[in-house]
Parts: sequence; C-alpha cells; structure tokens
Amino acid sequence: MRLEGTIFKAGEVPKRLFKIVFGTVRETRRKTYHDLTNGDFVALFEYLLQIPVEEDIVALEETELVEVSWEDEYLNILGKVYDLREIISQTSVDVERIVLDDFQFEETNFDEYLDQVEALLTLSAGELPDDKDDAVKLIESLEEDRLITKVNLVKKFVEKFPNEEIGAKMLIETAAKVYIVLGDKYISKALLKKVLFLFPDSPSYCLEAVKTLESIYKEEGNIMWRKYGKIAKLLEAKLRGDN
Repeated sequence: MRLEGTIFKAGEVPKRLFKIVFGTVRETRRKTYHDLTNGDFVALFEYLLQIPVEEDIVALEETELVEVSWEDEYLNILGKVYDLREIISQTSVDVERIVLDDFQFEETNFDEYLDQVEALLTLSAGELPDDKDDAVKLIESLEEDRLITKVNLVKKFVEKFPNEEIGAKMLIETAAKVYIVLGDKYISKALLKKVLFLFPDSPSYCLEAVKTLESIYKEEGNIMWRKYGKIAKLLEAKLRGDN
C-alpha cells in the first residue's frame, strides 16, 4: 500500500508487520527520531514485543509498504534487530526483553540462568584468553563433565569475538552436546537462536541451526517445528541462489 502521514498512532500496538519498499518513515522514542528507509521494518520492536508505540509513526513522503510475515523475513528481522540494538538501547524500548524464542518473548534471563546452573554445579568458567586461537583451544579442551562451563565460555567467546564465524560453529556443536548429554532443551534452543541472532550473514550456519531447532521442536511435539521447517526451505533456496 502507498500512503503519506500516520502509519501507527501513539499508544497503538502494531498488529501487522510492514516492510518499506520505498519512501521514508520516521519513528520517535523519548523525543529522539530515527528515519527508516527501503528494506526497513516499521515499528519492529513494538511489533515483536507487542507494546504500544510511544509517538506517532509517520511516512514523511509518499511511501510504499508491504505487509510481511515474520517467518518469511526471519533472518532479515534478526539482522535488523542486531543492527538497531545500539540505537534502541538509547530509547524507551527495553531491548533486554528481546529473547529469541520464536518471537514469543519471555522474561527469563538466559545469562542469569546459566550462572545459576553453573553455580549449582560449582564449576567456574573463568576468563577467556585475549588471543582467539588460545580461547578456542581452551574451550575445545573441556571434557563433557564440564559442559555447562563450556556453554558459558562459548557464550563469552561470541561476545568477545563477535565477528569470528567459528563462534557460530561452537554454538551449534555445544547446543548439540547439551541436548544429547544433558537433555536440556532450553539451553540448546537458546544457543541455536544465538546463531540466528549473531550470524544472520552466515546462511550455512543459520541453516544448520534452524534444522536442529526444527528437529528439537518436532521431538517435543511443538507445532513450531513447521515454522522452522519453512525457514529451512527458504535458507536452502538462498544457498542454491534461487530467486
């Protein structure tokens, strides 16, 4: 649809997700505005968190919007969330509420949960070496009886070395071990979703994470497996170079 003017009014909770085809849309939070353009999603955080927009969201010029589903745009959305974290952290949106659990957001703090589990097991993760290769060797040297410690160190690795793709590989491998050895689906799914969140530009790793999530949800009998199955097909098409 094409329009100019108000898209969402202040206090409105977005029930539909729109992507900008062309034009400029202005969002305002805490009296600070941010302009969106081609390829951006309108009121993305408010839509994901299902909270009301703070100020009117308006198209500053003739703008074309297309309604999209989060399943089809899953990886694009994750990339936008990651790119906008710094901007949103300065506004009224509580970015820490965003937990990648199928966009059904929870209050559970994953980091706090891991710290509590590790404390109960009296295992100390410690600090990672500053050298990437040394950090990888330390993580890979841990035995299965220190699996939660390994989870914490992998989590610290992707925070310390955010641009290293080996982090995605370690997240996936650790998630698989946690699922097989400990049977902890919560930690496994959280690690796999970190791959999608932190490495949206690595489709091969994202595909592996998505297919593993599909298997876990299918074993649980959770209908979410179908959504991940659809995302997997989209990723496979992207890797093949299909339009």
